[in-house]
Parts: sequence; C-alpha cells; structure tokens
Amino acid sequence: MNKEQQQININLDPNIYFITMVNMMYNEEGFNFLITSGNQGRQFTATPKHAKRISMLLEKQIKEYEKQFGEIKTQLPEIPKQSQEENKIGF
Repeated sequence: MNKEQQQININLDPNIYFITMVNMMYNEEGFNFLITSGNQGRQFTATPKHAKRISMLLEKQIKEYEKQFGEIKTQLPEIPKQSQEENKIGF
C-alpha cells in the first residue's frame, strides 16, 4: 500500500434492505436523501460531487444491467395536480 492509500474499516450491516421509496432534496451545500424500506427510514447527505458520482455509477450499472437483461421501462411518478376546489380552506 503506498502512502496515498489508507485502509478504512467499515462496519457493514449484514441485513439487505429492499428500498421502497426515495425522496431527495438539495440545497447549495448538498443533496439530502430519505431512503425507506417498509416503515423504516434513514437519511443520508452527500456533497454535490459525491451525488454526481452516485448518479454516474448508477447510470453505468443500469446500462450494464440493460445490456444483459433488456431495457427497463419506467418513468418518474407524477404528483397529482390539485384543482381550485382542493386548494380552498374552510367551508
């Protein structure tokens, strides 16, 4: 190991969690992720550069998956638009 490399010990949770929902928010300082599995949620924060790297890695893995198994057909969920009636408060 050269002097630029260092070993990092990681405590890996032995459980595997199925992601059921991801919410993401951002500000100038970073990206905040709320990741849920069933009724359990965890929050993570990433710098903008790390968030970009996560996006690039996920995109690369998805392309490799689709090469092997075929195209994944999906889209982002849409938030239903509220009508004027639904925006009223009171009677």
